[in-house]
Amino acid sequence: MVLLSGGGGHMRGQTFICLLPLLIGYSSQSCQKDCSKENQDVYGMDVTQIPVSLKAGVTEVFFVDSNITVIPKGAFATNPKLEKVAFINTPTVSVENGAFEGLVNLKHIEISNTPLTSLSVDVFQDLHNLEELLLKHNKIRSLEKGLFDGLKKLRELQLHINKIDTIEEGTFDDLENLRTLHLAKNDLSSVSSALFSKLHKLEVLRLYENQLTAIPDDILENLSNLKEIALQSNNITSISAILFPHKDKLNKILLDNNMLTELPPGIFVGFPLLKALTLNGNKLASLPPVLFGEMPKLTELSLSRNSLTSLPQGVFSPLKKLKKLDLSNNQLLTVSEESFEGLEKLTELNLQYNLIKSLKANTFEKLTSLTTLRLAHNILGTLPEDVFDPLTKLSKVYLNNNTWHCDCRMVPLFNWMKANPGKIKSMTPEICNQPEDLKGQEIMSLKEDQLICPVSPLTTIPSLTTTTTLQHNTVTQYSNTATQYSNTVT
Repeated sequence: MVLLSGGGGHMRGQTFICLLPLLIGYSSQSCQKDCSKENQDVYGMDVTQIPVSLKAGVTEVFFVDSNITVIPKGAFATNPKLEKVAFINTPTVSVENGAFEGLVNLKHIEISNTPLTSLSVDVFQDLHNLEELLLKHNKIRSLEKGLFDGLKKLRELQLHINKIDTIEEGTFDDLENLRTLHLAKNDLSSVSSALFSKLHKLEVLRLYENQLTAIPDDILENLSNLKEIALQSNNITSISAILFPHKDKLNKILLDNNMLTELPPGIFVGFPLLKALTLNGNKLASLPPVLFGEMPKLTELSLSRNSLTSLPQGVFSPLKKLKKLDLSNNQLLTVSEESFEGLEKLTELNLQYNLIKSLKANTFEKLTSLTTLRLAHNILGTLPEDVFDPLTKLSKVYLNNNTWHCDCRMVPLFNWMKANPGKIKSMTPEICNQPEDLKGQEIMSLKEDQLICPVSPLTTIPSLTTTTTLQHNTVTQYSNTATQYSNTVT
């Protein structure tokens, strides 16, 4: 990689061919074609102020690690043909009003990884052709109404990794062509219903890793073109049944790592294009019987790290294309065949770290495509005979850290394990928990004749001879009594 050094503050052409992809998102393939264009200039760490003039033909200028603390008014006044300006990893603390004045062709501004804490309302005034504004990884604390006014052509606004805790109503109202709004990793504790109401063309809304505790029911009502909503890693406790009024274009709904305790019935019905749905890391104790509709694009679903104790019959049955289902780290006591109805295409099932005590022989009967089954870290004592027989494609099984009872009931599982050692992929060996004389021993080290069940002592049954004798004595006694009575009468 070519690095900007103290000896070469101003670097042009081929010298930064391998640096720009990392800074401005070019792929390595496009780098070879585009990075050495004569229309680009890069300035390094020896630069302390913006040059008055740039070389002829430059339309893109980058300040990387430059020691520029202030972007002054009229900074590029003599370079009106600029289309892209970037300040990356600079000690910039101030952007003066009018800093970009005269740049009527400017399409891209980036100010990232700086100590900048605020921006004045008029700083982007008259930039009518601006399409991308990247203000990520700074220290910005608030956004005022008017800051983005006039940016009618802006398509992408990145404000993630700042300290934003306040956004005034109407701040985004003028961004009628905005497609992507990135507000993740800030300090927002609330957002209002009206905040995004004018963003009719918005496709991507990212609010993850903030401090949100609630989401207004109608916050997405006017976002009919939304494709992605990212709300993960907040403190959201509930969501409304009407939160997603426009379902036909959504392909990502990210809700993991919140505080959700329940989900409204049917909330995920009617999403024909949904590819990603994350619900892991919440506080869900149960699921409604009808939760999902058909999602032909959804191939993976995680409900791990919740508090689920059971699964409604057929709850996943509409998810015909699902290939991976993660139910690990819950409190499931058992699962049944009905739990996995409709999942004929499932290839991976994770049930690790639950409280499953037993399984029926037909539990996995319909999962004929299953290749990976994780049952480790439960409290299974044994498994039914032939439980794996329907799983003809099974190649990876995890069975470690259970409470295996190494007695006669273990024989079918023991024989299967001995016959299929290559399929057992446990991180640690399967260990006997009972009986006492085998406790701690590896199951695979045992022999079948060690798997025995204790025989209870037989109960003593009176012999036939004794019974017959008793009966004979009783009859004799009765006969003698009758004879005695007869003699008396005579």
